[in-house]
Amino acid sequence: MSETVAQVMVKALHYWGIKNIYGVSGDAILPFMDALGRQDNIKFYSTATEQGAAFMACGEARITGNPGVCLATEGPGALNLLNGVADAYRDGVPMLVITGQVKTAKIATNAKQYFNQQHLFAPITGFTTLLTRPESVIETLKIALEKAIGDNTPCHVSIPQDILLSPINTYQIPPLNTPCPPALSGNVDDVVNLLLSSRNPLIIAGKAAIPVKEKVYHLVRHMGAAVIPGQGARGIFSGLEDFLVGGLGECHIPPILNQADCILLIGSSPYEYKFVPKKTVIQVDTRPQNLAHQLNPLSVTGNMALALDLITEGLKKYKCSASWQEKVKRHHQEFNAMIKAEANLLDKPISARKVISILNETIPEDAIVVIDSGEFMHWFDRGFIPKRQTVIISDYWRCMGCGLPFGLGAQVAHSEKKVVILAGEGGFMMTMQEMLTATRYALPVVIVVFNNGRYLLEEHRMQKAGMVSFGVDVYAPHFFVLAEACGVKGLRVEDPGELRGLLNQAMSYSSTVLVDVIVKDEKPAFI
Repeated sequence: MSETVAQVMVKALHYWGIKNIYGVSGDAILPFMDALGRQDNIKFYSTATEQGAAFMACGEARITGNPGVCLATEGPGALNLLNGVADAYRDGVPMLVITGQVKTAKIATNAKQYFNQQHLFAPITGFTTLLTRPESVIETLKIALEKAIGDNTPCHVSIPQDILLSPINTYQIPPLNTPCPPALSGNVDDVVNLLLSSRNPLIIAGKAAIPVKEKVYHLVRHMGAAVIPGQGARGIFSGLEDFLVGGLGECHIPPILNQADCILLIGSSPYEYKFVPKKTVIQVDTRPQNLAHQLNPLSVTGNMALALDLITEGLKKYKCSASWQEKVKRHHQEFNAMIKAEANLLDKPISARKVISILNETIPEDAIVVIDSGEFMHWFDRGFIPKRQTVIISDYWRCMGCGLPFGLGAQVAHSEKKVVILAGEGGFMMTMQEMLTATRYALPVVIVVFNNGRYLLEEHRMQKAGMVSFGVDVYAPHFFVLAEACGVKGLRVEDPGELRGLLNQAMSYSSTVLVDVIVKDEKPAFI
C-alpha cells in the first residue's frame, strides 16, 4: 500500500531524531498536518503565530545543538517565519524550515498567496529548494538536514500541496551522514609564540567556547588569565571562579581590561568588540566570517577543540605571572562584592541593578536563562553572576520579542529544568501572545518583565546624539492582568522591599508565571 509524501516525511523526520515540530496550520500544509495527527512519535506544538514557531524551534536548537523544526503554510505563513529563521542564520543555529506552497500547476502565476519563496529565504538560509517530485522527498530532506547540522545553519524546503498528497510506493530512509570537523586555517605556532610573550593575558569567551569550555578552563588556569564572558557565553563558568572579572559592554568595562597585554578571543563576541582596546589580539573561532577584522587579530579558524589542544600543548613551558594572578583575583572579588551589594538598593522605581542582583540569588543553579533584546540586557550582562545556569541570547540578529518563544522551545527540550525569561516591556509585547502556547502545553516558564514604559536603549542613544527623544514611549498593558487572561499567574512589583519575596515566589511555581517589575530609567555609563 502506498503512502503519501506527507506521511513519508513524518516517518523520515522521526527516524532522523526529530521529536518536535512548531507551527501554525494552513491550507497548503493540511496533508502534512493530517500525517502528524495520525502518529505520536513527533509532537506538534501549535503556536500563536508563525514567528513564535520559528523562535521556538530556534530556542530548542540553541539549547540542544540539534536541528529545530518549524512549519508554516504558503504566502503569509511562510513570510511570518522570517525573524526566527534570520536569527538562526546569523547565530549559526541548525534548523529545518518546512513551508507549504501553491499547487505545482499554479507556481509562477497570479494564484492566491503565491510568491517565490526561494528568493525570500535564500539570504537567510544555507539551503532553500522547492520540492517538485514526490520520489525526491527523502533525499531532499536528507540534504537539508545534513547541511543544517554540518554547517550550523537553517535550511528551507517548500512543498506544494499536491506534492504532499502524492503517493510513494517504495522508499528507503537512510541514516544521516556524520559531518566531518573542519580543518584548521591559520598558523597555530604564531599564536603560541605570541601568547608565550604575554605576561598579562585576558580571554574573552564567546558562545563557540561553550562546547569546549573544559579546554578553555585548562588554558585559563595554565596561563593565569583573566576571563570576560561574552554576552553569548554568560554562563560558561561559575561566577565563583576567581578568574572572572565581569561582563563587558555598555554598563560595565572591567578596569583590568586595559591592563592586559594580550587579548585572546575564543569564539565571536560581536557586542564586545567595540570595547576591546587596540592591543595584541588573537582569535580562535569556528568560521572565518566570525573574525573581528576591525581588531586585526592573529587568527586560527576551524576545529576549535583541536586548535585549543595544540595551543595548550605549545604553552607547556609558559610561566604565569603571580602578580597578574593576584590582580585578577582582586578584581574578581571587588566586582562580585559590588554586584552583591546592589541587592540592597532602595530606589523607587526599582533599579535594574537590584533586580539582577536578586536574580543572582533566586534563579535555580541549573536553570536556563533566556534574554530578550533591550537595554535591560546590558544590566544583565554587567551584573549576572552565574552558578551552573545556561544562558541563551541572540548574538547577531537581536530581534525584540525573541525571549519568550526561545524560552518555550528550551522548556520543551528540557522539561526537568526551570526556564527563566528576562524581557523588556517593548520586546515582550511583540510575542506576548505566546503565553497562550505556554498555557496550552503546560510549559512552566518564569517571565520577568523589566517595565519602564520606554524604549530606553533608543532614547539614550538619541540623547547622546543630540536628537529629540521621539517615538520611544511604550504604551503597555497591565501585563499581570493580561497574563491572568492567558491562564498565566501574574504578579506585579513596584516596592523594592517586595522584590526578593515575589521573585522567590515566582521561582517556586510549577506553572507559567509572569512578574511585572516596574523599573527606573537608569542610563548605562558607556552607551
